[in-house]
Amino acid sequence: MFGSIFNPENHFWQMLDHLADLLILSLLWLFFSLPVVTMGAAATALYDAVARCVRGREPMPLRRFWQTFRRELPCAALVTLVWGALLLLLANAVVMIGAAAAAGNAAAPFVLFFCLVLLILPVGAACWMFPLLSRFTFRPVDLMLTSLRLALGRLPRTLGLVLILAVSIFLIRLLLFPVILLPGIAAWLFAALLEPVFHQYQDSLQNPTEETVD
Repeated sequence: MFGSIFNPENHFWQMLDHLADLLILSLLWLFFSLPVVTMGAAATALYDAVARCVRGREPMPLRRFWQTFRRELPCAALVTLVWGALLLLLANAVVMIGAAAAAGNAAAPFVLFFCLVLLILPVGAACWMFPLLSRFTFRPVDLMLTSLRLALGRLPRTLGLVLILAVSIFLIRLLLFPVILLPGIAAWLFAALLEPVFHQYQDSLQNPTEETVD
């Protein structure tokens, strides 16, 4: 009985090991995201380490995180600046429309709802963007265009990704402390939605990590 309890292959200990990995990887994501411009590279590294090492049971998730972060930093930083600026502009427009709605503009609530629906596509594309970069080699423009196509073409999965992101942001804004674990959990949930899609592309490539996907 005691042998089975303390067996490292026991599901309980494996779950604790996975939670510890998610905690450490989440803290690494938080630390490497602090310069803001590196947030995309940190998200790429977090997804890669969680998908391959926590879900896929490959060894050394911390080394995987660092290697992916360093390799994808140039592309991810540029995409973060461009796409982040676009999302910021769209968010500011939504805030202004929301203020007009609060001031009593009759048409503003309908315009606000329409803008919020339109935000799903660019936010959803951002959810595809950095996991894609962890699997395939892209030029920055190709990465953004491919993410948009996938976000639109795989709309149910995109809605799932946006929902995971929205709930994570809400919980962090509400309680703050989940930020030490939720990024890793969100990456784990992202992988559940994205890995089946990525496997379809990887099966058609002999060496997907070194091919450019347009």
